[in-house]
Amino acid sequence: MSGRRSHVRFAILQSPRGTVRVLQDVVIQNTHHDHTIALSREPGVLGELVSVQFPYGDDMNVWAKVLNSQPVVVDGSVRHQLQLHHLEESASDDDMARGIVSQ
Repeated sequence: MSGRRSHVRFAILQSPRGTVRVLQDVVIQNTHHDHTIALSREPGVLGELVSVQFPYGDDMNVWAKVLNSQPVVVDGSVRHQLQLHHLEESASDDDMARGIVSQ
């Protein structure tokens, strides 16, 4: 970088598209073919698309949308009960990352 003020000191690049995944352990209270109820240490964001990985079978992975998040007390600790609606299995990971999902 030159010390002169008239020289370009930075360049603004077009931002690449990306996805951030924050993994979080939850306790599954109840699950059905179209929804799951889970307990989390963190509150859920309504409308957020999440990936739920079940440890049984072939490590089943389900995409779901957070429908409800409410605080509950479990063994003297505040947890958040999340109501997750499973989305159609045919949606691709790329579509989920962009939020393009038909229900």
